[in-house]
Amino acid sequence: MSIPNDYPFVSKIFLELVSNQQFKTAFQAIAPEIYADIESASTNPNCSCRSKVENYVNTNRQKALDFLNNFIENTGLEVNLQSITQKYTVKSYSGVVEKVKISEWQTFQNRLVQERANYRSFSTSRIDDEYVNVFFL
Repeated sequence: MSIPNDYPFVSKIFLELVSNQQFKTAFQAIAPEIYADIESASTNPNCSCRSKVENYVNTNRQKALDFLNNFIENTGLEVNLQSITQKYTVKSYSGVVEKVKISEWQTFQNRLVQERANYRSFSTSRIDDEYVNVFFL
């Protein structure tokens, strides 16, 4: 298995794999300048250092991709690209207007979370006692 050059979530693969001890050690060997960030990212999923790891991978994309593909080939590690793509794909709601039944607001909100809805803000206007329009910006 090889990760394609145009795969949009290469840096996310690194974040998913950084908790694997073998991967972490090999990654630190090719990226000593972010050694401490890789170490912290491997143990703390909420660490701000994760953005530094992503930035390194995105800045050195070809080097990172070559490393990743060699690591996968040499270790036989399975990477589920479909799962990673699904996890990190967002759905843009900017400019969308939806009519929502007030009694089903929680269901609507859960759907937005499930779809990883992307919008800056939203406002609502009441249509009647049962419905509101939701305007996404």
